Amino acid sequence: MKTAEQILSGEALEMFEKIAAIWPPIIRQRKKDKILLMLFLLAQARKIKKADAALVIEATRLVVPKSYDPLFHMFEDMEGFKKRMLEPFLSEAAYNKIPVKVRRWPNPRPRKKAAAKQAKTILAVCASPRARGNTDLLIDEALRGAADAGALTEKIMLHKIKMGYCIGCRKCKEPGYEKICVINDDMSQVYQKIIDADALIIGFPIYTGRECAQLSTFFDRWDGYERYMLTSCLKPGRKSMVIGTWGYPCIDTYDHVIENIISILNLHKVETVEALSACGFEGMLHGLDAERKGVIARHPKQLKKAYEAGCALACSR
Repeated sequence: MKTAEQILSGEALEMFEKIAAIWPPIIRQRKKDKILLMLFLLAQARKIKKADAALVIEATRLVVPKSYDPLFHMFEDMEGFKKRMLEPFLSEAAYNKIPVKVRRWPNPRPRKKAAAKQAKTILAVCASPRARGNTDLLIDEALRGAADAGALTEKIMLHKIKMGYCIGCRKCKEPGYEKICVINDDMSQVYQKIIDADALIIGFPIYTGRECAQLSTFFDRWDGYERYMLTSCLKPGRKSMVIGTWGYPCIDTYDHVIENIISILNLHKVETVEALSACGFEGMLHGLDAERKGVIARHPKQLKKAYEAGCALACSR
């Protein structure tokens, strides 16, 4: 493979080194190698002898998660980035103009109505510590849709229950162990609610480029479902909806985090059939209004997407 100097123009080489400088030296060369490989493949596919700065950014975007978007936005238009990100912290008018968006993820599988039979039980888990915040309101709207479709619904606020950390004792993996987890806290009841549920709704905010701590701890405790010799307390058949919310005003910036939560659920034989991304919750009140309620309440067209997803979840097979 060619070196950076062989494939990059002067401006492109400067951009390449500028991007690489964001990582500490211990991982910098690994990142540079991956970006350079992608650059080489792009240049080869397009029959380009020397890549420009725009191609360097394109190649980097194909290598790193979407959460690096703010960095690229700064590189591409620093003044525009500052205006978009800082003004909502300084002006109420600018704060109220932040574009609030909800995206309902497409599902390639046809959404079929369930045959008329016993009502589904849907358990929602809100990992946000903010009651009436945007995550909470989206979950409520999804539950309203599910209830209108005939489901029995319940919601758990993780910050209100007693939930300790997994202590890694591995007692749950011993043959003949009958409990799900050795820790005696509120998760004992939650474990059974999950087992009894036909479908789950998992909603969480993203604060530092990943799921919040409450959800991380919650899923650590799911390890108790996995038993001796790879058996499991959770049998296949449950469906789920995943809802992720964040401040940065781009609707796909943290899709990889939502995908990771979907993958964790899949490991536990729970199939995600609905997913929602929601963004634009930043600024002087951090996504809330003057009454400490999520600003998503001002956007009924966006909330409707959660309602429709809830209806579909209740009817999913």
